[in-house]
Amino acid sequence: MRLFLGKFSNKNPEQIEKKFCAAGDEGSNYYGEVKSGDYVFVAYEGKIVALWKAKEYTKLKNTVNPKDDGVLIFDEVKKYEDVNVANDFTRYKYFIHDLNLVNKVTKSVKGLGFIPIKTTEGCPPNPQDIDFKSTSINIYVALENARVDYKEGDIRITINNLEQMKITSIDRIEKGQFKVYEDFNKLYEERNADDGKYTIRQLSDYAIEDQASQKRKFLISLIEELERNEYYKISSAIQLYDNLLVGRKRSGSNKNGTILKLHEEIYDYDNEQYQTFAGLLNFNPNLILYGPPGTGKTYATKKIIDYFENKYFKTNGSYELAESEDRVKTITFHQSYSYEEFIEGIRPVLNEDDAGKVGYKLENGLFKELCTNAEKELIKRQNNAQYVDMIHSESNIWKVSLGERKADDVFNECIESKDIAIDWLEKLDLSNMGYEDILEALVAESGINNKPTQNANSINSFVNDMTIGDIVLVYNSQQTIRMIGVVKGEYRYDTKYSYKHRRSVEWFTELNYPINIHKYNGYKILTLKTIYQLSRISVSNVVEIINQNSSVNQSYDDKLEIKPYYMIIDEINRGNIAKIFGELITLIEQDKRGKQKSLLPYSKKDFSVPSNLFIIGTMNTADRSIAAIDTALRRRFTFVEIEPNSGILAQYDNSIINDTVDLTKLLDAINQKIMDKYDRDHRVGHAYFMGIESLSNLYQTWYYKILPLLGEYFYNDVETLKSIVGNSFYDKYGNITYLSMSKKESGKSEFEEKLIDIYKVKDNE
Repeated sequence: MRLFLGKFSNKNPEQIEKKFCAAGDEGSNYYGEVKSGDYVFVAYEGKIVALWKAKEYTKLKNTVNPKDDGVLIFDEVKKYEDVNVANDFTRYKYFIHDLNLVNKVTKSVKGLGFIPIKTTEGCPPNPQDIDFKSTSINIYVALENARVDYKEGDIRITINNLEQMKITSIDRIEKGQFKVYEDFNKLYEERNADDGKYTIRQLSDYAIEDQASQKRKFLISLIEELERNEYYKISSAIQLYDNLLVGRKRSGSNKNGTILKLHEEIYDYDNEQYQTFAGLLNFNPNLILYGPPGTGKTYATKKIIDYFENKYFKTNGSYELAESEDRVKTITFHQSYSYEEFIEGIRPVLNEDDAGKVGYKLENGLFKELCTNAEKELIKRQNNAQYVDMIHSESNIWKVSLGERKADDVFNECIESKDIAIDWLEKLDLSNMGYEDILEALVAESGINNKPTQNANSINSFVNDMTIGDIVLVYNSQQTIRMIGVVKGEYRYDTKYSYKHRRSVEWFTELNYPINIHKYNGYKILTLKTIYQLSRISVSNVVEIINQNSSVNQSYDDKLEIKPYYMIIDEINRGNIAKIFGELITLIEQDKRGKQKSLLPYSKKDFSVPSNLFIIGTMNTADRSIAAIDTALRRRFTFVEIEPNSGILAQYDNSIINDTVDLTKLLDAINQKIMDKYDRDHRVGHAYFMGIESLSNLYQTWYYKILPLLGEYFYNDVETLKSIVGNSFYDKYGNITYLSMSKKESGKSEFEEKLIDIYKVKDNE
């Protein structure tokens, strides 16, 4: 007898109804070597819904996979009710707790939908006789002498003491005695071989450093329960594996073994949904995710970027990679957020040379900066991508002269050596000299009383003010330039050249020179001063100059170098959209991207939104109805609703608390009552109930998150509040009543009983 868990997406209910899997012909990796006669437990929306027996591989026209009609069809052996994958299936007494059972059954495994399940002696020979509810084990983290009512098959992760909380053994009750549980021990040893075995308290501290919030929450609950009772009962083997047995997770290390980036486990629920949303960005680069609070809208933005990067940019792309390359910017709109902060504005700055005096400076806003950084991608070619990446929104534009006005020898030599160069103070290395030192050296060299401040300014600009990523325009005439370059190196003193003061640059050689830049420079002529900043010319202007004067068309392979950029706007409906976007609301439309320009009111510069910039907004419908959103905004964005989904709790989280309270039923019952009494925009999101590991966690969530949220929705409406959660949680004046968590004779606390009553009443209606 061979057993498998088959994972079926709720996006394709046709497969469940007709009992088949549309993954192509026999031999497809997705089937995981399932053969005719094998048994499959069908996982759908986080629950085991049926037991099927593989019948045969055949052909069947279907809408799930219309390009390939190869399928595996099944016969149904048995149906199940309320068998949870994470809580019930993984705690079955006669299943072996290997990597498949505690890791792969709920997580996305690329190209694999059927996971083999191994059994132990005692498992019924007929799979239909397997009883998940009455034959489950418990998993404990406990002191060796803790008073726990263990039963046959239970697993104990033993800790040495409450001070360190170091794991000393992993055992299982066999015939009334604890014996080493080899399967869990093997997982623990393999996952902690590199870093060593951290104590529970160390892992909790590291979770802060690693920004692993869900892991931290689990470990805090574990520590508190151990300190209170000397043991902690864990409902889900998956949660135990993810948060404790794997130790400190990492995603990479350098050659010395130093951890570069650590992360917590990310659940890939509803992958197909995120892939669909990512595809929408090709349809419209402006997307808004809307829904009630706690539905995972912010999390969804990251997953959408993950899939967009991976499918449409590079196969190893991800949100983390884009963020590390500074291609993702996140902002939260609020009532006082302004155009000046988002696009550009005049800001006060303190004068460093004259303390106490305030000056004013034109500064770019977050959106304009991101647009500039995204726009420079459009000049990429395969041979220049590396140094185009050095350009950024704060890059300065410099006019430089190379050599004498009527001689080309220095210019030609600099183009060949990929340098810019100057020749003052040729006997001095200027590496550690500031402006005053340079000026003093020039005076000493010339012997003239009049200070050569203009030359000192040029030298100081070259040595100290230029930075990597700045752009240089080489002088040709009063209106034209004969080369454009990107500074890629610091100042160096190089004695093998006649012009010894140098900086490395990369030249844009494939342009039609000379290029007239008169209009970009505000119709001001270029002067003979060797080096000075062109403050009227922006990075966007340089991008336009390069694009308009390119002598080589951008190839398909060149376009693959263009990186996408992302503007994430949380709570987009809380800002005054018309005020924040101003005249640029038109420019974000797909057919206007990179084509239509608008004159900015402060800088008096033309501005456009590049085609490789994507805007993803989130909208909390409980804050403001979607119907009230600015019409101009609605017309320019694609809107996607993210709804509360209790199935996520069942499939990927701990949905049965203390073996009593079913969070999926509780969430569904509350939301149904909210829709009956109010509307669908004010439902409670599933994220409120995620990461709950104990009754204490649930108690805190219920009293300090759920009830305050409902109290805000139904302010001063005590009767409605009672109709949703029952009479026990409020007195007649609307004051919250805190129920006891102490066990009664029934084995449940008053708190548990009253929560169960909320959905039991609904079940019996």
